[in-house]
Amino acid sequence: MGSTKRIEFRGNHPKLENGKSYTYNEYAEVAGVGYRCFVSRAHNKRFISDKELEPLNAHLIPKRWRNKPDQTASRMETYIDQVSQRWLRKPL
Repeated sequence: MGSTKRIEFRGNHPKLENGKSYTYNEYAEVAGVGYRCFVSRAHNKRFISDKELEPLNAHLIPKRWRNKPDQTASRMETYIDQVSQRWLRKPL
């Protein structure tokens, strides 16, 4: 079996020591994210800093940044298209 990869920590986090190496699982628990999420954060990093340990706060994303579909846009380009669509929706 292979050895578990450890990456050095450089920062001021209260749960971790500066200069000590930790595994991805340990970092993920401290950050409060899943293992795969932390692996993507730490990809190609030589050391882990406080920036990579920020918690995942998806509920704090401002509403103006969220991707919501525009309900006001119509797929019909012209008035004739709109009238045609109304007639096509009627049951026979």
